[in-house]
Amino acid sequence: MLKRQENQDPEAKRIAWKAQHRLHMKYHRISAKGKGGKVDVVAVARELLGFTWSIACSIEDKLVSYSNAA
Repeated sequence: MLKRQENQDPEAKRIAWKAQHRLHMKYHRISAKGKGGKVDVVAVARELLGFTWSIACSIEDKLVSYSNAA
């Protein structure tokens, strides 16, 4: 996993690590309440989409600022 993260944007790695911890805890909290398998998976998937969006916006902001500087 470290090799895969080598040359990646540090902000994207920070957001991904935060997502890993948060989604892991969310899944376990929901499943501990006895919710069905689909309910907890869909809840985690929705939140994962938010983290994905955050990474995309972060990278886009850097690319736009880089283009404007050039």
